[in-house]
Amino acid sequence: MPADVEAERCLLGGILRDPEVMGSAVMTITDDDFFYVERHQLIWNALCNLNKSVTQIDIVTLSSELSKMRKLTLAGGREYIAALEDAVASSANFPWLLEHLRKKAVLRKLIRTSNDIIEHAMDPSFAPDEVLQDAERDIFAIADKQVRNTLKSIDNFVSPLLERLRKRQDGMTGVPTGITELDNLTNGLQNSDLIILAARPGVGKTSFALTVAANAAIRFNKSVAFFSLEMDGIQLAQRLLCSQAQIDQSRLRTGKVSEDEKRKLIAAVTPINQAPLYVDDNADLGIMELMSKARQLKHKGQLDLLIIDYLQLMKTGNEENRAVAIGAISRGLKILAKELQIPVIALAQLSRKVEEKGRERPQLSDLRESGSIEQDADMVWFVERPFVQTHKDEDRYKATLIVAKHRNGSVRDIDMTFVPEYTTFYDATDMQQQDGGDDGGEYQYEDGGSVPATDFGGY
Repeated sequence: MPADVEAERCLLGGILRDPEVMGSAVMTITDDDFFYVERHQLIWNALCNLNKSVTQIDIVTLSSELSKMRKLTLAGGREYIAALEDAVASSANFPWLLEHLRKKAVLRKLIRTSNDIIEHAMDPSFAPDEVLQDAERDIFAIADKQVRNTLKSIDNFVSPLLERLRKRQDGMTGVPTGITELDNLTNGLQNSDLIILAARPGVGKTSFALTVAANAAIRFNKSVAFFSLEMDGIQLAQRLLCSQAQIDQSRLRTGKVSEDEKRKLIAAVTPINQAPLYVDDNADLGIMELMSKARQLKHKGQLDLLIIDYLQLMKTGNEENRAVAIGAISRGLKILAKELQIPVIALAQLSRKVEEKGRERPQLSDLRESGSIEQDADMVWFVERPFVQTHKDEDRYKATLIVAKHRNGSVRDIDMTFVPEYTTFYDATDMQQQDGGDDGGEYQYEDGGSVPATDFGGY
């Protein structure tokens, strides 16, 4: 195995000769596997114990700590510890030793991981997708660990600190949804949370998910990945364009748009194109492929929020027992949310029971294959639009988001406005959007600028 025993001796001897370098060592050495020789692993553990207890590091205290651990003999005894310090003249080459041994440790981890991959690949009891998934996770874990443990200039930390302080100042610690009351309830969508967004077909769960995605990406510059198993990318783009330009979709589909509407559409294109929003419209998506793509985006620093539309359409590989298969998908999504430290929104269908007469509102048990989904979810949202049932004009723009489960907060009904012409949800108090009209003037940017009339043919 790749190793340099003499370099390990010099590193430990350098710490004994100059305990001030222990701080740099702790930042780089995160596990025992950094040292190849077992006695060096034991000595390092003893040094960490002394460092945690703020005890002076020297030959005497190190020997005493190893005796307390009952590992002094295994570590070579007092003679070996004394020889470590004597073998080093100074700690001047300490940074080089750290980096040199770190590379050796990485190679050993890669070899062990590769051996595990080969072993699992040759074992017929392991499914190929499972082997591939485990291999990718383990390799990414090694790579991520190197990134996290690399020393960085202070300017790499100042900007994130200022951003965090800014978010705390306005009360937002997670990814904003753009729905004020929902953001106040959750402080934004929190990392590692799995959120289930459920409704019956035609109520607007895709529209609400796309509203959240657009607000997060366009208004707040958050990187969002939208995996659509139901609609293709062109349809999603059309919805998004009409929503941002506030143009009736039916007019765009028929091509009957006015010059003023063309100007608004053109003005909406630039902020959409510049937004960090990624769409995957593969209808044959499985949980393994989803996790792989999400890891790649996260590794590139391009993932703050993941949305899947919708959960029950995902390929499972276990069609005989649908409930078990859906449970495996929901658990996989929760694991992914925790691993990547991002919020994940998964859309889901409700059972037909919610359409029964006398039913006032959906319940958690109305989730299809609900047992595992309900258990894995940190939050469960239901979208309700009374117009779907009543078809009354006074209900046309009314909508409610029912927060039926909130593991880290309270549950609540949140009133919203839904404009069907734009297939977009807004705050209930935003009266400007409630009229649903399409007679607005120029499309206004946030800085107050507008776009003059131009030829729409290029789009």
